[in-house]
Amino acid sequence: MAFVYPTASLSIAELLSGPYLLNIPLFQRPYSWGREQAEQLLDDLLEAAGISSDDEPEPAYFLGAVVLMDAPGAETAKLSPKMTPREFGVIDGQQRLVTLMTLLAVLRDLETDARKTVSKRVQGMLVAQLGTRFFRTERFRLHLSTRERAVFEDNVLLPGSSVLPANIQSPSLPEATLLEVRDRFRAVLAELTNTDRAALADFIADRCFVVVIVGNDIDRSHQMFVVLNERGRKLQRNDILKSDILARMSANDAKWAVAMWDEMSAELGEGFEAFFAHLRTIYGHGRLQIVSGVRQVIRDSGGSEAFFKEVFLPLAKSYAIVRSGGVGVLPREMQSTLAYLNRLPEADWAPAAIFALKDWKRDPARAAFLLGEIERLAMLTRLLCAGSGKRVRRFSEFVKVIRSGEPIDKSHPVLQLTRDEVRGIAFHLKDFHKRNPKVCKLLLLRLGDELSGGMDAVDPDQYTIEHVLPQRPAASSPWRQLFPSAEERAQLVESLGNLVLITQQDNDRARNASWDDKKEIYSKGSSQASMLAITRDVIGEREWRRGQIETREQRLVGLIDRIWRVDILGQRSGARAAKAAEESEAATPLA
Repeated sequence: MAFVYPTASLSIAELLSGPYLLNIPLFQRPYSWGREQAEQLLDDLLEAAGISSDDEPEPAYFLGAVVLMDAPGAETAKLSPKMTPREFGVIDGQQRLVTLMTLLAVLRDLETDARKTVSKRVQGMLVAQLGTRFFRTERFRLHLSTRERAVFEDNVLLPGSSVLPANIQSPSLPEATLLEVRDRFRAVLAELTNTDRAALADFIADRCFVVVIVGNDIDRSHQMFVVLNERGRKLQRNDILKSDILARMSANDAKWAVAMWDEMSAELGEGFEAFFAHLRTIYGHGRLQIVSGVRQVIRDSGGSEAFFKEVFLPLAKSYAIVRSGGVGVLPREMQSTLAYLNRLPEADWAPAAIFALKDWKRDPARAAFLLGEIERLAMLTRLLCAGSGKRVRRFSEFVKVIRSGEPIDKSHPVLQLTRDEVRGIAFHLKDFHKRNPKVCKLLLLRLGDELSGGMDAVDPDQYTIEHVLPQRPAASSPWRQLFPSAEERAQLVESLGNLVLITQQDNDRARNASWDDKKEIYSKGSSQASMLAITRDVIGEREWRRGQIETREQRLVGLIDRIWRVDILGQRSGARAAKAAEESEAATPLA
């Protein structure tokens, strides 16, 4: 008789509240989802649940397949909630399950009343109740392998633990990654109301689904994993759309369209799939699935031929310019702007840039202005530490204005930041390296370009961020004498004024060296990478004390104000004045 894999579509509540006791086998890789992947999942869930938008919650949200393996000696014939509780090894789905359980744990712990439904329900999913009524035992629903199990249980799964400081010293990289994801979830979810957090927990539990597939030995389970993740050529979205469009065109037009389609596919390469996501977003259908969204654009355009000639081709050519940085096509200033944009992680800005460059030759000045404003918003929203969902919505509003063709200048409402946003940027810049190391490095590169008066054509990956005042100076280090206060060191070490860019090799040499030794290391530089202006900026200092750090920070923040038309220095001055006024009032004796 042919073997049939037991399969079932389960909600997250059914998977985590049923007879499934999950273990991560020792041969599995450790937890490796980074902050960006976890943030993307949270943004997607908030949007699908209708919390970050005014839309109705989606009736069902698919989270992919989960491949399980029966415990030795067991042979599950059919998946049923009435099964005897049994252990399964997780062959595929570990990253999603650990991330979802971390998210649920934070939702549980942010609820201050343990009697509330969300706390009780989530706890029931994270902890399995076993045994009879009179001989009941408990176990965590998911056991990680020995590498991270203790950290996961003590700092995430235990009630109340996910909102407390981590109880671990010198965590490994997977452990640190898990804790970073936990802390990011806590920061984002703490800003929601109790009602929204409860709605999100219910949405994850009841409307998020996975397809569970069970194998009864490691070979079959691994085979299923390989098939799901690697084998075969996936039917790409552009294949489906190509078929849709060509089927509705005349024979002569279809022949020409096939040639042009294949030409753009070759030119865009891996970006061809992403192009359709951007196209859908440009025309305001970002909430729809990509194929459905593009089909709607085709209908709105008046059919396949009009869509192909008036939408697809001009925007695909524009996207090719965006991806190539406009080299050999755009004026030098616009090339530099695209170079800065293309360095950024995530391409939420791309739909706006694609449409802005669609007809750039008709009005080069307008196109250059729009591109500059796109780069400004892309950087400022990252300095604000806005999630990808918020950035996408911000740029969607910008695209609407660009598509309308209405006059736009620096005073247009779509380009303005609120006072709270400027205040947020000023706050995040105090320790931006800790918040977003990748973007912090790009910020320093850009500020260095401003100092030198031109863009350094360098590979950002060649450089790392170096803290001049070391993060963890040894007890006997001269730095401890210069900065004896631990509170002062903590404040100054992450200051923008304390950061430079050098190669990893030089960073390893500089670490806790004295100021004179660090200057020598910076000055010699590396044969593999040139010294940058942002590093050259500190070499002339005879000493490195609080005054030098604060003065340099003021200068660099002033550059940020000038480059991206924002008033962070004014915001900080206002905050200091308000604080001084409060202290003065508090010190004044009552009459």
